[in-house]
Amino acid sequence: MTSCERCTTPLEHGDLRCAVCALVVRSEPEPVAEARATILRCTSCGAAIAFDPRHQAPACAFCRAVMEVEHPVDPVEEAQLYVPFEVDRALADAALRGWLRRRGYFAPATLHDEAVLESLTPIGWAAWIVDARAHVAWTADSDHGSRRSDWAPHAGEAHLSFTRIIVPASRGLDEKECERLAPYYDLGTIERAGGDATIESFDLQRSAARRAVQEAIDDRARTAILPDIPGTRHRNVRVACLLEALATDRAALPAWVLAYRFRGRPYRAIVHGQRPDIVIGRSPIDWTKVAWIAAIVAAIALAVLLYIAE
Repeated sequence: MTSCERCTTPLEHGDLRCAVCALVVRSEPEPVAEARATILRCTSCGAAIAFDPRHQAPACAFCRAVMEVEHPVDPVEEAQLYVPFEVDRALADAALRGWLRRRGYFAPATLHDEAVLESLTPIGWAAWIVDARAHVAWTADSDHGSRRSDWAPHAGEAHLSFTRIIVPASRGLDEKECERLAPYYDLGTIERAGGDATIESFDLQRSAARRAVQEAIDDRARTAILPDIPGTRHRNVRVACLLEALATDRAALPAWVLAYRFRGRPYRAIVHGQRPDIVIGRSPIDWTKVAWIAAIVAAIALAVLLYIAE
């Protein structure tokens, strides 16, 4: 791995400047595994299905609609590390069934019985694993020393280290889905990329994803400095992170992507690859129940207004 000539921070393929000290890269950094990919994009649900360009298909695995082909201009980076699955196919199927059964009052009463599972696909979704060290300056308002006012300004500085920050770089899962899955991975089990799951290619190179990495570090720093803020209440917490060291790894994180249909309409759910109790996704709504509750609320509100008017 090539390092910066001035601060020795590791340089990634495609970096034009050092991420820490901004020194211009004078020589080409060490190349990483890349693949020229053809991305199959579903025209119905928008999912990117070509996690592996060697396994293309004419229809979306999630909703069976026709896919359109994307041709990325830049090389597509691939994962070097892999978090193994701890949830097998049978457990993922059972997790989906349990999730459908618990969808709540507004879900159709027959959802669990009528839902038809169409596909159950293991994937390793792409993410950056970030380690960093930074000098953090912070400002905040708190109730400490506020005197006659509710709030008083405070500021401070700290040197913080951050390990194993997960920054999503997925093509097939959206940002909110990745954020809900990420906290529950055991990164202590990480190993070299491999296994039977389809490994997803990265949506962005690190040089293009620098803003996302910086925002992730800022979010972690904002949480880390909360104990340093005096008082019992605080607001307007802001941080400025000056990076002193930064290292990133490309990883694939396990998940089961499930496509099911209910009364002809496609839906998608995702089961965490290590925690079967973590299931996210969309499910149908019984609008008759929604209308019934809305009518009851409206009737109660009208009765209250009439009572007040009397």
